[in-house]
Amino acid sequence: MVRKPPTSATVTFLTAVTFALPASSIAAAPAAAFQPNKPVTLIVPYGAGGGTDAVGRLFAQKLAELWNQPVVVENRAGANGVIGSAFVAKAAPDGYTLLLSVASIAINPYMMPKLPYDTATAFTPITSLALPVVVMVASPKIEAKDVPTFVGAARQQPGKFTFASTETSTQLYGERLKEEQHFAMVHVPYKGSTQWMTDLMAGNVDTGFSSVTSALPFLKDGKLKVLGVASARRSRLLPDVPTFSEQGIADMESRSWYGLFGPGNMPPATVQAIHQDVKRVLASADVIEKLQFLGAEPGGEAPAQFAKRFQADLAEYGVLIKRLNLTGQ
Repeated sequence: MVRKPPTSATVTFLTAVTFALPASSIAAAPAAAFQPNKPVTLIVPYGAGGGTDAVGRLFAQKLAELWNQPVVVENRAGANGVIGSAFVAKAAPDGYTLLLSVASIAINPYMMPKLPYDTATAFTPITSLALPVVVMVASPKIEAKDVPTFVGAARQQPGKFTFASTETSTQLYGERLKEEQHFAMVHVPYKGSTQWMTDLMAGNVDTGFSSVTSALPFLKDGKLKVLGVASARRSRLLPDVPTFSEQGIADMESRSWYGLFGPGNMPPATVQAIHQDVKRVLASADVIEKLQFLGAEPGGEAPAQFAKRFQADLAEYGVLIKRLNLTGQ
């Protein structure tokens, strides 16, 4: 696991760009349907300074403006997001404790079978806040400039190369690539994206998968290189970087999301009200611009639609993980 905390420069960067947005478009909106009378806690189950944290702080600020109450972001990192998720699973289902998670929450039941909650029932899916673009990044110390070149080098030296991840969803990209291209590399787990990217820049690990949101602060001055984009189309922030499919590698498109959840059994009226307020946030041009700057597309699915997606992911990831023979690792 990781030894180093996130650098203050990285946290400062993400926090600064998050809170630099104008509030006028949201402040002028009509009264929100959900009106808390005390602070709301938004649990981010990963470390400060990463993509999930940046998205969480953006929405926390904007929802606080709607609700006229603080929305406090708490980073409860550890165990692939399980520590923070378990805290929310035990909370009262009243809307005052929310969880911002990524797709790992649907993967952990198969990779970590002794969870302190039943994933299928412990949470109430509310909506997706944003849909991240995932990229494969590499240390500037490796020679490869694209995915096929890296795979070719890895085939010639089985087990030499490493790939890092912060949670099970990013780990699966590496595992899927290994299966698709029939080569070996070693997985190295970390607690947060800032930590493994620091090691990546130093050459302590060779490559890894990340949202553009997390990778963006490190792509300046050649500190990292991007080998490919796991998306149907190129990222507008990285227009010169080809997608995996453009490089002849199939089945690597991103299925990731930043999802907002409450504890299980939240009242439907509360769920619908919070969803409507999220939609109001997403109607603001400055929020869309900020998400695009972070390399993500806006979410906002209806609760029933997001719940359907979540349950489908639970089932499909189970099949994938069994096929990859990763169950119980």
